[in-house]
Formats: sequence, C-alpha cells, structure tokens
Amino acid sequence: MTESTDNYLDTHREGRRGYLFPVQVLGKLFRGTLLAALRQAYDAGELDLTGGAAALENPAAFAALLDALYRKPWVVYAKPPFAGPEQVFAYLGRYTHRVGLSNHRLRSIDERGVCFRTRGDKTVTLSAEEFLRRFLLHVLPHRFVKIRHFGLMAACHATTTLEVARTRILAARDAGPRAAGGDEHRERSSHEHEPAPRRLVKVDWCSLLVALTGLDLPICPRCGQAAMARRPLPSCVGASSAAPPDTS
Repeated sequence: MTESTDNYLDTHREGRRGYLFPVQVLGKLFRGTLLAALRQAYDAGELDLTGGAAALENPAAFAALLDALYRKPWVVYAKPPFAGPEQVFAYLGRYTHRVGLSNHRLRSIDERGVCFRTRGDKTVTLSAEEFLRRFLLHVLPHRFVKIRHFGLMAACHATTTLEVARTRILAARDAGPRAAGGDEHRERSSHEHEPAPRRLVKVDWCSLLVALTGLDLPICPRCGQAAMARRPLPSCVGASSAAPPDTS
C-alpha cells in the first residue's frame, strides 16, 4: 500500500482571507513526503537495519511497516503567528540560552542510573549511557551556533563598520542640542563637537537576564507574583549518617 503526495496538490480552491491551508492536509502531506523518502532510502540500501530492526531486511516486512505508518494519522501543530517583535524575542529568549536539562530537574544519581523530573512532576530513570546520549543530542554540531548576527551586527563588522555606525549615531544625537543653541556652539573648539565617549553602566546579571529573556529569577515561576526566598538546603546526608542502624 502506497500513498502519493501529489493528489493533495492537484486541486486548488480559493480560501478565505487569512487562511493558508488545512492542518489535516498538511499532516497527510508531511506523512507522504517522509515515508516516500524512507522508501527511497530503503531501496538504495542507506538504512542501517541491524539489531532490533534486522527483521525489516525482508522487503515484505518493510512494506507492512510502511502500510501501518500510512494508516496512522499524523498530527501537525499549527498556531497563529506572533503579534510583533516583542513576542518573538520573548519566545526565542526562553530557548536560545537554555540547556537540554536544567540542574533543578535532576533528582538522584546512583547505581541504577540518573533520575530526573519530567512534565507533570513525573520522574524517569535512565542508565548513565542513555542519559548522556540524550543529553548530547542537544549539543550543537561543530561550527553551528544558536544565534547568528548579520549586517552591521556581524562579527566581521564588530570593529569596523559597526563602530563607525555607532560613532555617527552619537554624533547625530549631539548635533541636535548644538544646532538649537545658535552661534555659541559654532564658536567652540572642534574637539567639543566630537561625540561624547560612551559611558559604561553597570547592570547586575538579574536585570540583564530580564531585559534579554523576560525571565525574572527572584519571582516565583509557579505563581509569578511572590518573591523567592533563600533557604539553606536540608542536611539529608548528615541526618542519614547520624541515624542508628536498623537491627530489626
């Protein structure tokens, strides 16, 4: 059983304004495109069918797998676009500087493996090898960066074009008050017309984090209103070592 993706694009029907395409059709299109590429890779011998997938070396078994996948509905998540640049920065700021698993989600590490918290306060325990494998999936490949600047903000322009642009912007800001003051500004020496040096304003890292990502660490992440309080960690290790042994 095969299913071509062409039949989804053959017909054209005018949609209402602001409507792009139905989500159900998009799911079927993605399913057909991916499974067609999977079939092509199988025919070319590019799939590594070892271990638990060794049975798929049989073409009949692989065809049965494709039949089951074609019958399975695919769900595509689609939502309206962002309302503006502020929402885009707020969304990206929650992901660009995060790691695959934050420290507060780790529960325990022992001979059984690594236990960490998932959604809904549930926990999962994985072996050390499997935990490292999943964690390293979030490490970017060589020479791949999360945020790439372009134009004036590109790295090659940091000390050349970008610096010239900053100097001209500062000069334009200073030119406003001088032009409004009349002839007294023209009589000043030439060095007074130079752009004022930039002043470094010290900003603590919490304020900088709020400005960049919108994440306010001193505020409780659950209620979003109460302030977080610093409390010492319980001395679980000392209490457990001081407890008398169980002789029962």
